[in-house]
Amino acid sequence: MRDPLSVTEPKKSKPSSRWAFLRPYLWDHRGPIFWGWIFVVISTGLDQISPWMVKLILDRLQNGEPLVRVMECLGVILAATAVSAVLLFYQRLWVIQASRQMEYSLRKDLFGGLMAQPKAFFDKQTVGDIMSRATNDLDRIRDMVGPVVLHLARMGCLLVFTAIAIFLLHPKLLLTGLLPSLLMPVIANLFLRKMYSYFGKIQKNLSSLNAFVQDTLSGMQVVKGFGRSAPFEDKFRVASEDLRKSALRVALFNAAIWPAIGVLGVIGVVLSVWLGGRMVIRNEITLGTLSAAILYLLRLQFPLVGLGWVASMVQRANVSIDRLINLKAAFLIPHPPTNPHLVVERSDALSLSKGRNDQAVPPEFNSLEVRSLDFSYLEKTPVLSNINLSLKPGGSLGIVGPTGSGKTTLLHILCGLYTPPPQTLFLNGGAREDVADEEWRQRFSYAPQDGFLFSTTIRENILFGGEERPPLTVEHTAELAGLSRDLPQFPNGYESMLGEKGINLSGGQRQRVGLSRALLSAAPVLCLDDTLSALDAETEEVVLDNLRKLFRQHCLIIAAHRYSAVMHCDRIVYLDHGRIVEQGTHEELILMNGAYARVWEKQRLSETLEKV
Repeated sequence: MRDPLSVTEPKKSKPSSRWAFLRPYLWDHRGPIFWGWIFVVISTGLDQISPWMVKLILDRLQNGEPLVRVMECLGVILAATAVSAVLLFYQRLWVIQASRQMEYSLRKDLFGGLMAQPKAFFDKQTVGDIMSRATNDLDRIRDMVGPVVLHLARMGCLLVFTAIAIFLLHPKLLLTGLLPSLLMPVIANLFLRKMYSYFGKIQKNLSSLNAFVQDTLSGMQVVKGFGRSAPFEDKFRVASEDLRKSALRVALFNAAIWPAIGVLGVIGVVLSVWLGGRMVIRNEITLGTLSAAILYLLRLQFPLVGLGWVASMVQRANVSIDRLINLKAAFLIPHPPTNPHLVVERSDALSLSKGRNDQAVPPEFNSLEVRSLDFSYLEKTPVLSNINLSLKPGGSLGIVGPTGSGKTTLLHILCGLYTPPPQTLFLNGGAREDVADEEWRQRFSYAPQDGFLFSTTIRENILFGGEERPPLTVEHTAELAGLSRDLPQFPNGYESMLGEKGINLSGGQRQRVGLSRALLSAAPVLCLDDTLSALDAETEEVVLDNLRKLFRQHCLIIAAHRYSAVMHCDRIVYLDHGRIVEQGTHEELILMNGAYARVWEKQRLSETLEKV
């Protein structure tokens, strides 16, 4: 099992790239966000009325004006507060809802992009890392668009309105009260530079930990079987410790930036009280004016202290956006989002048949050709070299060869899981590169040697292959695959629940469930990748006989190590180091007395000894 702790971290993106990434999603929800911001401006403006009313109340009391005049100011305070509360409710409702909708669109597009990727993409990615980006990183972006944007907008409006109000009260109070706050951008910039790298390490360590836990739990049977629990616990402890250290660094920075910003705000209040008190003594301003200025400055304290939280959330979101940008950049096949702004879907893909949305109608199949196919992974040593094949409806092809000869790779290419070089693979006369992926894959039903089973019932696992259509039903395909004879072992028959990856089934039973799923598909080409390897010889012969009868009008491709599975195929190819070294019928290959004949003789002798 590969070590998922070695996850590479993407490079930092430019702010313009982040804006380009989020812009289409923000634009789709511009209405609620716009009105939310308008209400922020109005409600913040209304909040500035209360300190001014306090000034009027103190001045009127000091001047001995009637109590009615004081009550008028109190009424204005109540009315402004009530209206501001209503606007505060709607601004939060609309902006938070918009952030949730944006998160939904991002997650939907990301999942759609992942579903569009070929198998080669997932060969280079860890599941835990992808899950971390699709969950934790999207949560960070949602928080930035929702609460963080609201707080920034409110803080910006509050700074502007407070500055105007204090300036109207007295310009000197403005300078002394807000002068310390001018140092905040400098301090925030210093902290932000450090926080980006620390948050990047947190997300990287979290992805690594998720990948490690996912792999460990999925392979728990292997871990327990080899008695490797202690080393895996040590690896988990190391990964958790790395995450803890990164989180503590961020906590230290947060613990420093919040008090630093708060102290700056308090210094402004102290300077204003000192200067304003002297001005009151000299009768330059009234006590009400000083009280209002202090109230305005005190109202700035919470937003200013919250600036540390905003800074940390913005940097978390920046790291998450960069990780998503780099994940989408790694896509081998671009995927159009829900509202296409980022990529454009291919418009030149050929359609090989009409009405292919209905899985119950078998798609058209006339021919499958492979011409001088060469293939390699990541531009390394070729896995397949100069492969030439041709298949017609009703034909069958057997693929044999030693381990590592390229049998599974060839099947993956034929089924559309890997992309071959141009002009090397043709279906119904159409080149692979000119046919949409889904259109191509609908013509192939693939049953791997170790197929994935979902944690649901046997029936649901078989129905994953397609819809039932007489005579192909769940029961019938299970009978064709030789699975029905094992059903009495399960108390609920086809409704029996399977464990994680079908752990409560034997290897042969898992293979037959996967084969039943493949048989239920309407695809005209059935590809078996050593799917019968876990069956006994008698069951294998029954299943193969059923398949030959079922696929007389279709096409059957079998890759196997046991040659008895392919001996009745119309054509058999023997692969060695990715090349076809022998081909023909079973009888022709025996007469060649080459590699195929030698392996066949060994297998026949082995089966004879087992019977004895």
